[in-house]
Amino acid sequence: MTAESYDLTVLNKRIGTDSNGNICLNDLWSVVDEPANKRPNDWNRGKRAKALQVALEGRITENFRNSGKAEAISTYYVSGRGRASKTYAHPVLALDYAEYLDPRIGVEVREVFLRYRADDISLANDILDRIAEQAREDEMRLHIRGEITLRNKELAGEGKKAGCQGWEYAELHNSGYRGLYSGLDEGGIHRLKKLTKHQKILDHMTAAEGAANLFRITQAKLAMEAKRPRTPQQAFGIAHEAGVETRKAMERIGGVMPEDLPVADSIKDAKKRLAANLPLLGKK
Repeated sequence: MTAESYDLTVLNKRIGTDSNGNICLNDLWSVVDEPANKRPNDWNRGKRAKALQVALEGRITENFRNSGKAEAISTYYVSGRGRASKTYAHPVLALDYAEYLDPRIGVEVREVFLRYRADDISLANDILDRIAEQAREDEMRLHIRGEITLRNKELAGEGKKAGCQGWEYAELHNSGYRGLYSGLDEGGIHRLKKLTKHQKILDHMTAAEGAANLFRITQAKLAMEAKRPRTPQQAFGIAHEAGVETRKAMERIGGVMPEDLPVADSIKDAKKRLAANLPLLGKK
């Protein structure tokens, strides 16, 4: 019963189904980052879920009786044990669980599943299009993150030539942040983005926000090479100016300011997702 396939994709995450078309609730749970108080079992203990399950089983039993069939299909069951266990539910129950997790997820699941059941030939193409779009974003994020690491080291090298020591390297980077983020330093950005203590802001930037920072860092490094600052304070000023000018360019273009861009999932998640999605797109 639990031979799993992945015919559905919701918000770029693959959702397993069993041989009877039951949907893996654990996969839906992972779409919303696995909130501890909204596991499948938490939902199943609720009165609404119990009532819906009874009503659904009654309808299924009636349909089988009318059709002359004696068998019945499980509407909710757990396969496996411990952390490896997975919970499957009839699509009607799965839709209710999705809405319990997040109404927006419920709408997405309803649309995807209805098209799947209707054998909509465009569904597969839409799914692949979404996967390809996500893969492009993830590829850009990974590339930009690597470039930022490299360029920051080069910027620090220019800071060393200007006499930076100890805490002054952090101030050099913060000067650039303040210029680009309208006065916010790394700590301020961290709080604004509501990141946890161990999350790094560079690891949670979208490709667009990362690109803005990469441009800022690169221009600061080039300006320092040209101007050859003699003191850390002069280096701070150049880094700040590079951030300010990058922000002005974004304003002139009419783009979204970096502090207003959404927080992305971690760069590690992007790397894992890309590794899983590339084979689906025929890439290595």
